[in-house]
Amino acid sequence: MHSSGCATRCCCRRWGAQPKLVPTVIVWAHGGNHVELEGSFDSWTQRYTMQRSGKDFTLVKLLPPGVYQYKFIVDGQWRHDPNLTSMYDDMGNINNVLEVQEYVPENLESLVGFDPPPSPPSRRATPPPATEDFLKEPPVMPPQLQLSLLNVPPAMDAIAALPRPQHVILNHIYLQRMTTSTQAMVVGTTHRYRSKYVTTVM
Repeated sequence: MHSSGCATRCCCRRWGAQPKLVPTVIVWAHGGNHVELEGSFDSWTQRYTMQRSGKDFTLVKLLPPGVYQYKFIVDGQWRHDPNLTSMYDDMGNINNVLEVQEYVPENLESLVGFDPPPSPPSRRATPPPATEDFLKEPPVMPPQLQLSLLNVPPAMDAIAALPRPQHVILNHIYLQRMTTSTQAMVVGTTHRYRSKYVTTVM
């Protein structure tokens, strides 16, 4: 039999106004085959079965704002989650503590000061592109950017090892369009971390 004091059962309820219910998720992540929950939100009068979600057990309750004590019953044994906030009740039992707060929308008007500054007048005065601008050929890509670590043959003394990439290969994406029959595109990128090189191919 588990009992608890009523000091934290009720919290700041407005007279004459029904408090807004807040969806609250309670999770038990310490194993077990059957997990239940009791709490001060209904004066410890009802036991709720928690649903298994992967390795955890969860329960969603609609609670008015306030502070509540609760405890888990795992395979018939009273348990509290040591990783969550807990306290002693009047009987000396350790219960977890849950504070439910009503969601208050942010005041977006207070964020006006964080807006980026407007562009300078000189940029706004730039004329839009003319028709002849769209007829120009795009600039030629530097040939060194067409290199790919996977296209460089490995050294003869270490067939299984890829060559050390050149500096220009690092930190840029290499695209290779396949033939129309394969309908695929190979994307490769190489990054360096200290003395190691990591190449990712998709």
